[in-house]
Amino acid sequence: MTTTLWVGRALADLGGANPTHQAIHVTGDTITWAGDPADAPPADQVNDLGEVWLTPGFVDAHVHGTATGLQATGVDLTGATSLREALDRVRRHATGGRVVHGTGWDDSGWPERRPPTADELTDAAGGKPVILTRVDGHSCVVDRGTVATLDLSGHEPHVVHDSDGRPSGWLKEGASAVANRALWTLLGPDDLSRARHAAVQRAIRLGITAIHEMGIPALSTIDDALAWADGDWPIEVHAYWGDLDVDPAGPLRPGGDLFLDGSIGSCTAATSSPYLDNVGQPVTAEVFHSDAEVRAFFVRATRAGVGAGVHAIGDAAIAQAVRAIRDAATTCGTAAVRAARHRIEHCELIGPDDIAAMADLGVVASVQPAFDATWNGPGGLYEHRFGREAANVTNPLKALADAGVSMCFSSDSTVTPMDPWGGVLAAERHHGGHGLDRRTALVAATLGGHHVVGAEGRVGPLLPGRRADFVAWPGDPLTRPDPAKWTPLAVVSRGRHLPLDVKDS
Repeated sequence: MTTTLWVGRALADLGGANPTHQAIHVTGDTITWAGDPADAPPADQVNDLGEVWLTPGFVDAHVHGTATGLQATGVDLTGATSLREALDRVRRHATGGRVVHGTGWDDSGWPERRPPTADELTDAAGGKPVILTRVDGHSCVVDRGTVATLDLSGHEPHVVHDSDGRPSGWLKEGASAVANRALWTLLGPDDLSRARHAAVQRAIRLGITAIHEMGIPALSTIDDALAWADGDWPIEVHAYWGDLDVDPAGPLRPGGDLFLDGSIGSCTAATSSPYLDNVGQPVTAEVFHSDAEVRAFFVRATRAGVGAGVHAIGDAAIAQAVRAIRDAATTCGTAAVRAARHRIEHCELIGPDDIAAMADLGVVASVQPAFDATWNGPGGLYEHRFGREAANVTNPLKALADAGVSMCFSSDSTVTPMDPWGGVLAAERHHGGHGLDRRTALVAATLGGHHVVGAEGRVGPLLPGRRADFVAWPGDPLTRPDPAKWTPLAVVSRGRHLPLDVKDS
């Protein structure tokens, strides 16, 4: 078995690693020693990286991987400042390919205060099929021809109509899922396979050595989720499937991004009080499943000894998840629930009582600090929806940490890009004053993703006996003021030194 000595300036002081240690010895895929290079055991190969700091690899604990890879070939609407600009981008992109697909549009800040219509998309794309997913992934817009081909029966509440009573092309939640499944049929298996590999390579170049793939019927297919679960990837992949009936003993982890509600941007987040839509009208939204369904989901997973997850953004949805997990503790025992490490994704509008309950039940908060950076600035989406006072307590990272709730960080790519350093810095700079110190943020961004899947005993901290997953950085990650532009100097996953110069596609 090959042995390698990795030498740097120091190990980052995370998870018990000794910051005075400058080297780690790796046998196969396992760290077998750490300390002073002069005292190191013999090695087949010595890699002296110079003045670098070694950290555990980042874990992006909530990714839509295939959609992330497809961004490279679709029309990117991120940052479009108006409806006109978005349509111009569609028009330019439509000159090639048989279908126009893309993501990233965000009408909440556009002067028109609305998404494009089916007829506008038909005109911009010259009649080609168009399917464009909103930045939050909870709605999409499609062209006139495409909307006519979709079977939207049963999804009428989520089909937006124009003043003439026709579908406007804006589809939400379940109706959006129908359109996205049609897109994947149009693209074909080779396009999807290339997209998966592109997403993995992008993760590696960011210093990410593990991802949690969040397959959901609204954005993908179960075949795609199984491809992630069964694939031979250079980094670790934990694949979830967001369905109430997924078998916890099967190859896919239960739930993950199982929607209990929608999103703030699409006005489908379930809250206890109304909030404002883009034009200032009060809106309310309900949870998507019954309490009995969610309770049964968590009881089944707890009995199998497997952590399950749900997507819950609004306080009403989070409260439903907490009730269900508390009921599972009553049925199966609190110890069994704590051992399972169930997870709630997002937790954007969570109150102190539910934070305390999560801590008591060992429920992990899978959070996206970039949401605060993107939508909680002055005059931003959260302020418009809820008012400044309520916006200040969205994504309350410090309150979660202070209560003892374990956290794992993620991007929810494509909602926000995979950008682990950006997430760490966003956690430090929370707009409402709920920021974290750098060490706490780095632990959530690296070790937290292993804790939630029960793997911290075999991977994570740079300690003997743990798997060799680590990244080399050009400075001290705990003290440098702004590492946002850093790129890794070396990435090691499962003991293998991964190349950083492979193209996305």
